[in-house]
Amino acid sequence: MRSRIDEVPKLRSERTVIDANRFNQVRLALLRLGSPLRIPLTGLRGMDIIVDSKAWVCVDRTLYDLPVLAWTDFEYVERPGLHDPVTCLLHYYHVHADLITETVLATLVQALGAQLAQGTVSTSEPTALPVRKIH
Repeated sequence: MRSRIDEVPKLRSERTVIDANRFNQVRLALLRLGSPLRIPLTGLRGMDIIVDSKAWVCVDRTLYDLPVLAWTDFEYVERPGLHDPVTCLLHYYHVHADLITETVLATLVQALGAQLAQGTVSTSEPTALPVRKIH
């Protein structure tokens, strides 16, 4: 996905900060559910977000996945703690993309929370590991 967002012209780019809870939830989902993830954004007709470890790209699937917004260049390696926000670059590919930025992030976190809850809830009883006899 990174090459695709580099090929499409950006209207503008700016440094921004992502809340630690949101960033950590996305990272956890990538670890548990796999990468990349494609999440339909309910409430935003025709919009999906494709998430991997290097970029979060909101695309318009009705326009052949043309990027609308992209968060890239996450600076989390030097982060002092998990509770600290993460700085990144936010690229705008559409003139009105700034109107949906907050909605995209909120919907992403909500959808990932639901998927993580489904994937991690176990309804079966825990089973004991087999005992290995030592000779």
